[in-house]
Amino acid sequence: MRVEASLYSDIKLTILNADGINKKQNIQIQQLINMGVDLLIISPNESEPITKIAEEAYNRGIPTIIIDRKINSDNYTAYIGANNYEIGKNVAEYLGNLFSNQRKSILEIRGLDKSSPGCDRHQGFLKGLERHPHLQMKASEEGQWLPEIAGAIAMTKFKEDSFDIVFAHNDVMALGARKFAPKEQLSHLFFVGVDALPSLGIKKVYEGELQASFIYPTGGNLAIDLAIQILHHKPYIRINELETSVVDESNVKVIQLQQKQVLNQQSTINKQIGKIEAQNQEYNDQRTLLHVTLISLFLLVVAALWLAFYFVRINKKNHELAIKNAAIERQKKELEKKNEQILEMSKKVEDATQAKLTFFTNISHEIRTPLSLIQAPVRTMMTQAHKLNLPSSVNSSLNLIQRNTDRLLRMVNQLMDFRKVELGKADLSISKVNIIDECKHIYQSFMPLAQQKNIDFHLEKEETRYDVWIDVDKIDKVLFNLLSNAFKFTPKDGVIVIRIKTNHDKYVLIEISDSGPGISHKESGNIFEPFYQQSEHRSMGTGIGLSLSKGFMKLHHGALALSKSDSQGSIFTISIPKGKEHFSTKQIIQIQQEIKTTPETNNLYHNKEKPLLTNNSHKENTVLIVEDDIELREYLTNLLDEYFFVKSAENGKIALEMLQEEHPDIIVTDLMMPELNGIEMTKKIRSNLETCHLPLIMLTAKSTQDQKIEGIETGADAYIEKPFTTTYLLVRIRKLIESRAILREYHKNNMLNPEMIKQSNQNPLDKKFLSNLILMVESKYSDANFSVEECGRQLGLSRIHLYRKVKALTDYTPSEFINKYRLRKSKDLLLKQHSNINAVAFEVGFSSAAYFTKKFKEEYGMTPSQFIEQRGSMRSISMETKPR
Repeated sequence: MRVEASLYSDIKLTILNADGINKKQNIQIQQLINMGVDLLIISPNESEPITKIAEEAYNRGIPTIIIDRKINSDNYTAYIGANNYEIGKNVAEYLGNLFSNQRKSILEIRGLDKSSPGCDRHQGFLKGLERHPHLQMKASEEGQWLPEIAGAIAMTKFKEDSFDIVFAHNDVMALGARKFAPKEQLSHLFFVGVDALPSLGIKKVYEGELQASFIYPTGGNLAIDLAIQILHHKPYIRINELETSVVDESNVKVIQLQQKQVLNQQSTINKQIGKIEAQNQEYNDQRTLLHVTLISLFLLVVAALWLAFYFVRINKKNHELAIKNAAIERQKKELEKKNEQILEMSKKVEDATQAKLTFFTNISHEIRTPLSLIQAPVRTMMTQAHKLNLPSSVNSSLNLIQRNTDRLLRMVNQLMDFRKVELGKADLSISKVNIIDECKHIYQSFMPLAQQKNIDFHLEKEETRYDVWIDVDKIDKVLFNLLSNAFKFTPKDGVIVIRIKTNHDKYVLIEISDSGPGISHKESGNIFEPFYQQSEHRSMGTGIGLSLSKGFMKLHHGALALSKSDSQGSIFTISIPKGKEHFSTKQIIQIQQEIKTTPETNNLYHNKEKPLLTNNSHKENTVLIVEDDIELREYLTNLLDEYFFVKSAENGKIALEMLQEEHPDIIVTDLMMPELNGIEMTKKIRSNLETCHLPLIMLTAKSTQDQKIEGIETGADAYIEKPFTTTYLLVRIRKLIESRAILREYHKNNMLNPEMIKQSNQNPLDKKFLSNLILMVESKYSDANFSVEECGRQLGLSRIHLYRKVKALTDYTPSEFINKYRLRKSKDLLLKQHSNINAVAFEVGFSSAAYFTKKFKEEYGMTPSQFIEQRGSMRSISMETKPR
């Protein structure tokens, strides 16, 4: 690039090196964008991390050339690079022609499967092999571009099978594989790599360590030529794919000689460029000085002429300008005053809007938290009433408290639902239901109230079944609102009827009639307006129930109307459209039946709660409570202290500091907290290798679908709404602890199988950690000096954090894990090498055969020789009983 750019005097080339660090490369590209470069050439270290910043440069109008590796987007000006698919295909063609009609087995060591070069080379190689059936792909493994991983793969695969050809996606992996190939097979093994750099691939082909390497072209000079064409608005080719060629014993000497000549010429050219640049700088300095001198003289002459020409008129002009400036100044002050007024009004409107939004967002949290502190103890006392022998007056008081807290919670829910409908953020979860069954459930809930007021309350229906597509929760709220109003306004000994029918056309109709005082004609047109209350009944409610119900029916493409109102009472009619064509596919779901934990259903089920934990049954487990409300924090501490060791923190920031020293088994956290909320804390826990395995329950007053999804996607294992039942919370804690124990057992049983670990239901960071741990132990288990400290260094963890992590995921200490791994390996080796127990002991990393025998007997209840004898007798029995 430097040589090619030196040929153009109007081009200034700036080259920055990110040293293979994605973050550093992002910062450097941002600096170049801020500098306002005319054209940007990017060679991405990795595709995905660089895509966003490259797109930003392109979208700002900066021509962007991508070189060597594509980004995950088409937002770039041009691309120069090798066709990795063709490279893989050419390798297959080369091997097919080289070993024509000779049956050969191949081990392929791929690059990173998530990178485009690795995927393309693999697909091209497979495509090329289709033309050469005498070449057999016996194994293909991901080497992640690293020689140590390629070496571990080669060591494993050469033990399992024999190969004739090793094709690695780069030269360093090919050399890594060769290092671990059996020495007796090296003479006939054929190693092929990709890159063919002078100092590595070409050198190793010349020395005979690699049999061939394919050149990975870069196209630096082409990049400068293409940049010139783009900058000069000339036609250019957008996608420029470079050709490759093989380097083997037939041409390596010639290529080496050419490379040396090119490097010598490059050095000479660089020296000449340096001299030319120095001369150009000196010339430019002299030319600049001359230009400055000439311009200065010219300006002096012009200034003298200008002063002479305008000297006479200057006083007149100054006077005219003074008058104009005064007028402009007055206008400016008036505009500034108006702007200030507009800004002040805008700020007031914005502040009012934000205050309203903040109110509706936070009111749920502010009210639900104290409701939790009221409802949970009340339910506990009501559940244990028979044990406490409470007087009937106390039971009545507890029932009164519960009814009114449920009522308050319904009011809060109505406010939040109203706000969501008002903002157009109310989502529907549509399913097919029998509307008669739903009406029966609501009907049964109001029967006790009807009996108390001696109201004739009955349900009438024309058929036994009307299937409709609805959001059950929202239709329940509509029916609940209408029936609540009916019971408010209907006097004792009155009549309330639920009537279900159909017009046999498009709608199922639900009529709710009462024998109350009715609604006057004057007010009937306003009853569906938000916060409107009848003049005679202003103290009876919030005034949003009917407005909210009408909004819910509009979401269903139905209607809610006052169809009759006089002195004999009122009739409200709900119209539900038949079919589901008016709903989107996203809105229609399959709903699993489960007990709801809303306030309306809590009072139906709280007497059925049973203790699901025995005292001290899990006292070995520690729970960390993160809650900013001190009363709720103390209540949860007292509740859980009976079953667990309990730690507490008042916000997410303090909790993260505690996790550096403490290591709980489960975390129960609030969502809205000062300094660091539950969502941000969960993100930090899930992105930290030392803590990402901890189960976490999010306890919050926010209950919208989007908020639940955000909590779960962030990494929460459970999402419990306030107010909550204590039994449900205890069950969720117990189940999460048990699921982690099951997962540990799964990891213990599959510690020799990284593929099974990848399939487990586990945090991606934990999967990667366990896979890396198993790969490392696999490559080091035969080394008797391999220690826990070395293991921690290779995995990037201190000894204490490595201990905590491995213990949490497998229930083994790191030392136990390594020894268990060695002993399980020894069983396989004993079956293959049963005549030499000493050799097996040393091969799995035990420095003493006696110590190996001791540990083997502790683990399996028998000595190695007894194990061999037992397996040998089993094989003998199998052979004797085999049919002849």
